[in-house]
Amino acid sequence: MVIGDQEVLIHYDDIPESDITIVDGLRCTTPLRTVIDLAPDLDRTELENIVRECLERELFTVQDALERVSRPDMTTRPGSAIIRQLLSGT
Repeated sequence: MVIGDQEVLIHYDDIPESDITIVDGLRCTTPLRTVIDLAPDLDRTELENIVRECLERELFTVQDALERVSRPDMTTRPGSAIIRQLLSGT
């Protein structure tokens, strides 16, 4: 889908309200949930850079991320294991 001059991807999934935020009137996933979902498709350096930027911008904390990926609904998501591994040494 294209809105204005930007391509917009719409994904469908069961997402808890705690992983939803509103940006410019649109429901979308929080930065943390977005990073978790993208993690399997990014190379390590790219993911590290994104996580570092999110932490610097205070979009989430290491503790927030580790708590989120440990919740039961995230155990089967591939990105959870990747984020847990990445942040366990942070």
